[in-house]
Amino acid sequence: MEQLDADTAFLNTELKDRVYMDVPFGIENAKNYECQLNKAIYGLKQAASAWNKTIHRVFLGNGFKSCGADQCVYVKHSKNGFIYVCLYVDDMIIAAKTSEEIRIVKNALKNAFKMKELGPAKFILGMEIEHDMTAGTLMIKQTRYIDDVVERFGQENAKPVDNPCAVGLKLSK
Repeated sequence: MEQLDADTAFLNTELKDRVYMDVPFGIENAKNYECQLNKAIYGLKQAASAWNKTIHRVFLGNGFKSCGADQCVYVKHSKNGFIYVCLYVDDMIIAAKTSEEIRIVKNALKNAFKMKELGPAKFILGMEIEHDMTAGTLMIKQTRYIDDVVERFGQENAKPVDNPCAVGLKLSK
């Protein structure tokens, strides 16, 4: 499992709609002019949607299908099983059985966009990831989040318990 980040993702996105903006400050004699944007810029309302459509086309063009349950999860059948890509705006995790399959996907994405390789997936969206290939295990933890919640509610010195409710407690509607 490896992690990638698309550098300046929105700036790589062509706009389908006509969008105009005021001429940037500092350009002389621009009072009566406007600029037409050809590509998205950060802060533009359409930027995130345009980026998502752009990267979606790249995934489809490389044989991936969008998962029905979550359209930001892409799946591709390979000779070794499946290749998965989980996308969150411009951050992504690629999971496959072999490092060669991961390399092929990374190269396809690098051919389309400037990508930053972040190496093996360790931390994304507030979750810590531990992947042990030899043991065949994958652990996803939110230790930092739990520590923050404990601190926010002043429970750093609370006595640890095995079960958060009293033994034999009957719950009713």
